[in-house]
Amino acid sequence: MNGRKKGAAKPQGGRGWLAVLALELLGLPVMGLVLVWSGIERTDTTYFINIAQNEVRERQALRAKLEVERERLLSPYELRRRAQEFDMREPGPGQVRRMDKS
Repeated sequence: MNGRKKGAAKPQGGRGWLAVLALELLGLPVMGLVLVWSGIERTDTTYFINIAQNEVRERQALRAKLEVERERLLSPYELRRRAQEFDMREPGPGQVRRMDKS
């Protein structure tokens, strides 16, 4: 025997750290690309969220304007004015129909 016990671990020849270093050097660019890609995706998502929020605000403002216009057109003053414009008279019982607000 050459002085080693059976089953004892072989000493590493100095190449183990080289393999770890190579894996780390390959992993760094991959991690960098992942970080840059996730930043781009986050920016892209934020951009589309802002567009959607602006569209929602515009639609809410338009809805509010349309509701005001509808109320104005259904006001008694406006209806009376339009009726006089077309030489119409006061409606009789059962002739008035109301629209739902929905």
